[in-house]
Amino acid sequence: MEAMGAERDRLSYHRVLRLLPRGPWVPRSALQRMLAPFPRQQECGVKILEQMERYGVVPDAETRFLLLGVFGPRSRPVRKCQRLLYWLPRMSRINPHPLPAPLPPPGLPRARLALQRIQPHTALTVYQHPLPEEGDGEGSIQPYIIGSQSEDQRDLLARHNPSRPVYVEGPFPLWLRSSQLHYYVLRGDPLPPNLREEPLDPERSFYYPLYLDLDLERGPWDDEDFDIDEVEEGPIFALCMVGAGDRRTLGKWLSGLQEENPVLGKTPVIFRLNEGGHPQPGPPLAQLEPPRQGRGSIAGGTESPGE
Repeated sequence: MEAMGAERDRLSYHRVLRLLPRGPWVPRSALQRMLAPFPRQQECGVKILEQMERYGVVPDAETRFLLLGVFGPRSRPVRKCQRLLYWLPRMSRINPHPLPAPLPPPGLPRARLALQRIQPHTALTVYQHPLPEEGDGEGSIQPYIIGSQSEDQRDLLARHNPSRPVYVEGPFPLWLRSSQLHYYVLRGDPLPPNLREEPLDPERSFYYPLYLDLDLERGPWDDEDFDIDEVEEGPIFALCMVGAGDRRTLGKWLSGLQEENPVLGKTPVIFRLNEGGHPQPGPPLAQLEPPRQGRGSIAGGTESPGE
């Protein structure tokens, strides 16, 4: 179904269910119903419904009618269908920031959507289009570069000491449904004590929740020496998504940032890229295999040898 692009089509699942025989797998007595008859056949029906759940296909009354005719009431596939009818419509609206259906095409439009989800109220800047419209490279294909930087991040970078380096780190994965993207960050060292904001006093602030010192039970696998309050990360000055994760492409992004952040021209930049730099491609999609030519098959309009 994935190879034919029918994994999200409800009617295709109905056609698959119509291939199952109606009647022979329905229990005939209370004892047979209690002993859960035809377990392998019921497992086949459950797997069809699990694939519908995985792709977000909501069953309807026709799906339940087909399952009743094949497996009978109180069977595992029918109960699975009833649970999907109850939960899928509710869970489909639980996300306060839903993704559009379908997703934008791969490349610059999908990267723009991903950065908007990371920083919703920040203007995006396209530093390099995949197809330049003017210049020497007009009509050629080049990696796109799109970045995101808020006003607070720009002010924070302006206060950065040029003698201390900044770091370009990545790629970090980001999932939009079944599509995986990668982004890069421009990060600095942890702020010095004179630039840090004083923590709010829980007993004197009306906007900060009171601290509850609860003695929760800890498991034997918990690390007693690790304290999340002692982990410090530097500030993030900007984010970007690029079509190629090499230093040359990321250097163009830094050159575009330097126009609005002159302090980058005096600050050393250190690249901390993962092995390979460029995101690895995902697993290949399923492919249809050509029919085998053998006895009884017809190839090219003529009968195969031996007929």
